[in-house]
Amino acid sequence: MIGNLPPMTLKAIGTIRSKLKKPHQQECSQVVSEIVVDSNLTEALDNLDEFSHIIVLYFMHQVDPNREVPMKVHPKGRQEATPVGVFASRSPNRPNPIGITTVRLLKRQGNVLKVEGLDAIDGSPVIDLKPYIPGYDSVADGRVPPWVAVKTDQVLTNIYHRLLDRYGPQQWWPAEEPFEVIVGAILTQSVSWLNVERAIANLKGAGALSPQALRQLDIGVVARLIRPCGYYNAKALKLKSFARFLGERYQDNLEKLFSTSLNRLREQLLGVHGIGQETADSIILYAAAQPIFVIDAYTRRITSRLGLAPKDKSYSAYQLLFMQNLPGEVRLFNEYHALLVCLAKDVCRRQPLCPKCCLNDICRFYIISLS
Repeated sequence: MIGNLPPMTLKAIGTIRSKLKKPHQQECSQVVSEIVVDSNLTEALDNLDEFSHIIVLYFMHQVDPNREVPMKVHPKGRQEATPVGVFASRSPNRPNPIGITTVRLLKRQGNVLKVEGLDAIDGSPVIDLKPYIPGYDSVADGRVPPWVAVKTDQVLTNIYHRLLDRYGPQQWWPAEEPFEVIVGAILTQSVSWLNVERAIANLKGAGALSPQALRQLDIGVVARLIRPCGYYNAKALKLKSFARFLGERYQDNLEKLFSTSLNRLREQLLGVHGIGQETADSIILYAAAQPIFVIDAYTRRITSRLGLAPKDKSYSAYQLLFMQNLPGEVRLFNEYHALLVCLAKDVCRRQPLCPKCCLNDICRFYIISLS
């Protein structure tokens, strides 16, 4: 036993306001709290809001000070798990019940910090605040034992926020009205968006960007108009097939089509010549504004490199990865897919530019490349 340990004096610098009233009350990744810092320290917070995340050290004040501190605990409170040393855990039942959490800094107003993801309960004294610095506060070759498992929903949410911080809102789909979205979704198969824009401009210039006009035009004329987007003969047939479907089934009424239930709408779209799963889902999400996650080659590439790819490499398995672990919100699915496309075009290319990537510290592909 070590004798004459030096004494310590800690003084709280603030307190936490939170809807969490009891330990382990709920999942905390999306909980919004406030850190109220001592007003005498307000100036010390200057420039902190230039960081997206901060590290919060706090005292777990509801832990019984007279408790017996165990040498070992069950990881995450799971009684079936093999006990580990208390210092190998994040258990609050430790010699000094100090918590540490990296949180998203949403806003600073004077001496009050609004944060997301703080697992401290209401009234917890704050010991210290530090800026989170990627590369300094994270390591590429970190190793953890098998029983440490980060939930997939937390990983995907973290990725989304990082991408949003890096690239900002993408405001997809780039179109003036829903039928243009549908045409773009059909034409963008296996071609760059710039060429799709040229093809759509040609259709607009010829007054052919409507289901009625597409039905009336000869397929050869449609093919010539969309020639910039490649595979123009096949895509002309796809456009005319959709225009015929919309006229025969819904009298060209897109609102009526989009009011169909998601599953039924998807089934009908997949029955139209040339519309596959990615195209159907793009129409459902971006034109019909119904919550479905679009999977494309970029999404597959990124999730595979991150180490998140499902064992079953099917389209539906990739789609379930996102839809089962994220809130089913149109806005979120829309923005997330667009951000993944942005990342793939910017750095996560076939020949990736990993050192420039905002996800490289959690990317298995990059970490392995360093070893």
